[in-house]
Amino acid sequence: MKAGVLIVSNDKTVFDFIKPKLVLLRSSDTVYESDYNDALDSIVKRSPAIVILHCGYDLHAFTELAKKINKPLIAFFDEPDTEYLLTACDCGISDFFTRKSAPEEILVRVMFLLKNRVQKEKLETGYDILKINGIVDAAGFYTNAEKIFPYFMERFDYGTFIILSSAKEDLSLDIAELLRESDIKCCGYGNIYYIFMPDTDIDGAVAVVRKISNISGSAGFHAGICSHYGNKEFNVINNILENALNVAVGTNKEYIIIDENLTPAGGNWIEKINTNKKNFKLFKQEFNKMLELVLTPVFYQMQTKYETKLMNTKIYHNITPEVSVFKIMGEYFDSEFRVKSSGFSAVNIEIIHNTKEKRITIDINDLEPKTLEVLLEEFIEEHKMYMEELC
Repeated sequence: MKAGVLIVSNDKTVFDFIKPKLVLLRSSDTVYESDYNDALDSIVKRSPAIVILHCGYDLHAFTELAKKINKPLIAFFDEPDTEYLLTACDCGISDFFTRKSAPEEILVRVMFLLKNRVQKEKLETGYDILKINGIVDAAGFYTNAEKIFPYFMERFDYGTFIILSSAKEDLSLDIAELLRESDIKCCGYGNIYYIFMPDTDIDGAVAVVRKISNISGSAGFHAGICSHYGNKEFNVINNILENALNVAVGTNKEYIIIDENLTPAGGNWIEKINTNKKNFKLFKQEFNKMLELVLTPVFYQMQTKYETKLMNTKIYHNITPEVSVFKIMGEYFDSEFRVKSSGFSAVNIEIIHNTKEKRITIDINDLEPKTLEVLLEEFIEEHKMYMEELC
């Protein structure tokens, strides 16, 4: 396979400087020369494996041409210059060297890029096969989450999953531009997208979700987020993700995190918050985020479960840092289930049925979804009992 190298410069001394350094290229390989004006035509005609583009004193001309070159690109500078190098990096160069670089260094950089180009071509060939067989779509998204993700979950012990939906018809190209090459993306049914971000924590996933939301437009955009640790099955992760997405849609939130690795069960809740935060305000924000993480899905699921079962009633819930309320508005009276934090060691639960009240205090480390579900079930049964007495 030929591996032509095209050297582009308006300075003829550049060709004489670089060509003698490329002594280990195979005899079948060719080194071509071109000035700036003919560079793009030479690329089309010669189809070189890589291009070495000389950056002289006209940085603007270099930038404009570099952006148009669709081949692996090495920048050549007369002098080391930070501004020129940063500009070249913004143009997508793969490597660089200068007149002060040793001949061995220049050769190694060129040979290294040539070898990478061969590997990239192999990957592209494999990718084309996946596209032909419908495993990957035109935007580069895998098409079958159940078959694809288990493979990557075995390779990576840690990462974060995202599921998202949007009112915007096709987000695939926008999503692809925001992701790294290491991120695994898959399209689901309807307008659903999955993303697996290996070796990435929840905060990193949230940052990506917010960027996608800005592109999509907040209306109709919702996401669910869940961490992956160890050897979970994908169907377990998928159930968590779909549940989180349903909660986000039902509560009209941008995203919901449902993550058993973050919820308080099985350990000290306060320790699961970043206790290294000496700033009380930051600590409180983390505490409130954890509290919301537990309350939101449970409140939503209980509302969904009972709003059609209780006659002549309406159910709503509201979660704030100060107080979170699950409320049943009945035909004859209202019932409220109010959760307030008491310092950072306990939560107080006030249960109010018309004029009847009772209070429960729960240690923060005992506050977990199952406990809340049991208490809400009892609360709803009490509401039904009082309704029967009035009727």
